[in-house]
Amino acid sequence: MTVSDASQLEAWLVLNISGLSPRVQLALLDAFGSPDAALGASNERLLALDGVTAAHAGKLRAAQAETDVGGVLEMLAELGAHLVPISDERYPGLLREIDAPPPVLFVRGELTARDELAVALVGTRRRSPYGEIVAGRLARDLVRRGFTVVSGLAVGIDADAHAATVEAGGRTIAVLACGIDVGYPTANLELRERIVGSGAVVTELAPGTPPTRDRFPQRNRILSGLSLGTVVIEAPSKSGALITARLAGEQGRDVFAVPGNITSPVSRGCHELLREGATLVETAEDIVAGLGIMLEAVPEREPEPERRRKLDDLPGDQRQVLEALSHQPRNIDDVTAECGLTASQVSASLMLLEVKGLARRFPGNQFVRI
Repeated sequence: MTVSDASQLEAWLVLNISGLSPRVQLALLDAFGSPDAALGASNERLLALDGVTAAHAGKLRAAQAETDVGGVLEMLAELGAHLVPISDERYPGLLREIDAPPPVLFVRGELTARDELAVALVGTRRRSPYGEIVAGRLARDLVRRGFTVVSGLAVGIDADAHAATVEAGGRTIAVLACGIDVGYPTANLELRERIVGSGAVVTELAPGTPPTRDRFPQRNRILSGLSLGTVVIEAPSKSGALITARLAGEQGRDVFAVPGNITSPVSRGCHELLREGATLVETAEDIVAGLGIMLEAVPEREPEPERRRKLDDLPGDQRQVLEALSHQPRNIDDVTAECGLTASQVSASLMLLEVKGLARRFPGNQFVRI
């Protein structure tokens, strides 16, 4: 059922704000049946539970005494945020299956049944042009097959995946490592608002909680837990994206990795995952197949007739230049040498390809095909 009773919401909120770990909160819920019953239990009954200490009981009592529950709920309402407890029918079924799921989610936007068909796209903040293009392409192709794209709203691959999903008209879920009211990362605040209108922004952390280093791995278990599988697009050897992938494996979810340039540091983490048995991904179809889903069960909902028309209508010079490009940046001089065209012809063709959305320019006169 949907949890809407005010007293129940207040109890869920106090339990969350107490700062007890999800595991301890779940133990209390299991023992007492509801958050209000847990809050009403005596210290003697609390301490009789395995794993519950005097420190835990103290945190619970402090939260009861010190929390301005009405003020927090009012602030959440002003943000357009709401609570989704684990007992609520709106709580994601995939997330409920993991070890120590968050007892409560703070949500802006909406979680829907469609989100059960979800894939996480993650990677480094310092992604290359190749990583940006792959993240966008995979996100758009997953959207066309009806998938929700999950990521962590970080700068880099995460933001690329969210933005491409929104632009393609799909659903995306951003999982925060801070309170729902905390403006982090500042570079993605506008994107966050767009995500609210195209899916949901979620966190298990109480309002006002800052994004400290230890909270990102905690966040990552939710990110992978919401998803059937996790795809790492670019990641160095020590990367939060690898933590997400390994958590996905521990949760019994599929792990995928995109191969990259062997000379690039941001490819090393993906190649480590591939050596460990992750499924290699070049296309969204690789992800669908890796999940064990028949392609026919998730047909492309929105083919790209406009893109195909653009390719069919390309004049000879532009087609030659486009074929000389790849998803790795290429210098204009190398493109010119390969095409056998004049520098002015290549420059003009590249400009027109950019206008048509088929190529992109990067610093240093580097170009990629998109």
